[in-house]
Amino acid sequence: AAAARPLAPPLVAPQAPARPPPSTNLVDGSTATPQCPGDFNIRGLGKASLVSAKVNVPGQPSGRVEVRGKSTIVPFMNGRAYFGSECTPGSYDNEQYLGLNLLGQTLRYTTDMSGAGCGCNVALYLVSMRQNSKPSQCGDHYCDANNVCGESCAEIDIQEANQHAWHSTLHSSLDHGGQGVGYGGGTSWDGPRDFGAQEYGPGERCIDTTKPFQVAASFPTAANGKLAAMEVVLTQEGSPCPLQMKIDDYKDMSELSASLAAGMTPVISYWSADDMTWMDGRGADGQGPCAVDVAERCPSSVQFSNFSLAPISKASASELPVAKPTQAPQDIAVCLGSFDLGGYGPVSLVPTGWHANGALFEVVGKGELVPHMGSRAYFANTCTAGLYDHKQYLALNLLGKTLRFMVDLSGAGCGCNAALYLVSMQQNDKPSTCNDYYCDANHVCGVSCAEIDIMEANMYAWHSTLHTALDHSGKGAGYGGGDGWAGPRDFTGAQYSPGGSCIDSSRPFQVAASFPVDGVGDMRAMEVVLTQDGRDCPLAAKVDDYGGMAELSRALAAGMTPVMSYWSANDMLWMDGAGADGQGPCVVDDASACGESVRMYDFAVVDIVPEAVPVELPEMPAETAAGVAKSWNCAAANQDCRSMPCCDTPRMMCHQVNEWWSMCDLAELATPAAAPIDGSAAPATPIDGSAAPATPIDGSAA
Repeated sequence: AAAARPLAPPLVAPQAPARPPPSTNLVDGSTATPQCPGDFNIRGLGKASLVSAKVNVPGQPSGRVEVRGKSTIVPFMNGRAYFGSECTPGSYDNEQYLGLNLLGQTLRYTTDMSGAGCGCNVALYLVSMRQNSKPSQCGDHYCDANNVCGESCAEIDIQEANQHAWHSTLHSSLDHGGQGVGYGGGTSWDGPRDFGAQEYGPGERCIDTTKPFQVAASFPTAANGKLAAMEVVLTQEGSPCPLQMKIDDYKDMSELSASLAAGMTPVISYWSADDMTWMDGRGADGQGPCAVDVAERCPSSVQFSNFSLAPISKASASELPVAKPTQAPQDIAVCLGSFDLGGYGPVSLVPTGWHANGALFEVVGKGELVPHMGSRAYFANTCTAGLYDHKQYLALNLLGKTLRFMVDLSGAGCGCNAALYLVSMQQNDKPSTCNDYYCDANHVCGVSCAEIDIMEANMYAWHSTLHTALDHSGKGAGYGGGDGWAGPRDFTGAQYSPGGSCIDSSRPFQVAASFPVDGVGDMRAMEVVLTQDGRDCPLAAKVDDYGGMAELSRALAAGMTPVMSYWSANDMLWMDGAGADGQGPCVVDDASACGESVRMYDFAVVDIVPEAVPVELPEMPAETAAGVAKSWNCAAANQDCRSMPCCDTPRMMCHQVNEWWSMCDLAELATPAAAPIDGSAAPATPIDGSAAPATPIDGSAA
């Protein structure tokens, strides 16, 4: 649950701007007053009147609120206003406030918070004002869950936000803290983390808060007609990734359901404080956006516009069709082509459902995949033009396997992200807000699932990360990243970079991602090795102590879908930043400098080949090899040789296959057979108790 807000917005030093004299509303010729700024349209409902608050809080005048045109509301600092059916200058009447029953409905609008940084609060919320017959200490019948004007009532915060943080919160009438979702906040505790600063903020990839964006707040109902959830989705024209939030387990849902059924009044407000960290602070985890709030930097006004009200559509999160193919938008109703996945066979490539141009991802020839900037695509068994069907996606069980491929990142510098990762898309029967059944651990399209990032990289940084379905950050290995903290440092910038000593990232190199298993077949690690022709120092990134290994093992056993993407941002420092230790590669990210595309090719899936580890044997006696075999009762070919010091077949030696099994095999073949399938073999140790390398019993390599 979200932490409690202050009981009332604190009084701020700046005085409210002087109110202008009454002016003529240019829309319909009517006269606007400070209390009655004018009328505006709510599509799907009709005309509504705006009623400005009598005071902001007891003892502080309310800032002005303007209506511009028929669709835009502009609250100035400390302004608050209520949606009404009419407005009477000089009088406040609770029965004149709108009472919207939003059960089964979606309220949509556009918000513009440009300039509203840390310490600013731009809000749109619902309260039970129409039912409050008491004028309250503010003299206008205002009530809320924080008792700001002395009257408590149910409150639903669709938006409390600035350019860096977003909160959507449910409050019953006496629940000051409520239960919230979104991003930001916290001092010694953590606010919600449904998305992060890489998705939401100035210039960010999903919602660029320096520009207007759209909000859709839906209130789906259960079979009995009661409120089932509040679902809030943020979208922006040209954005590849809507942000979705949902609360469906609030303890006082029945009270809010009754309040919505009775009708709740929308309220708009804009205020600031030097202590807004409950909403936008860094938090105990350090992942929130704002270290310091500076109220005086907040702009004088913000905007809301383009209001509409409609029944929840089939495209909303609560009504998404289940387990059925979804119709692709006409302009991406294409299949990208196919390629050969070595060790598996032909694989189709399916373009993402949110991008307007599937051609941004190319299949060149029969094996080269070329994602262009902003594209994403999925590996599938087949592709049906114009339809998305989760059952068509590839489901690879990589337990005990290695996935190999070549990658060319030339031109992908600081701020670029070329990725290949695995997600549980075939098992996801919810089409998601991207309409293509995409899911990941960061809830990018509104659905969460297990995610294994084999590669998130550019020419300067490399990350390999494990995520359970609800673990946004995961646990990773590789090199690069950090902004106030340090990312992984498994190798260095001297080893991995353009012209690097081990991987020259300006040239193609090979990636091998292995998923070794333990004695019962469960995943025990992800091991990623980077190699390059002409370089004799492979780079390794290994994660073997992740707390969610059991969940990921189940996900791999069920089969996971490979995904490729290429995107950029001016704040990719989480991946390629210099970090608190100053050892990371990039000081500044420049998304505009990213190359138009990257390349991946020569894909193959193979069995993990255990490295041959000869078992330590006693010092060679003076007898001949034949005599040794006879007197020491040496092991036969393919027999477990852990308890015997030798092999009875010429040119064979005892190889340790793994920690449970050793066997006699030809000395020059270093490819031992698999362990017994019945699991009966006990864990093995070198027969003399040491871990020293062994030599053939005759002292030679033959």
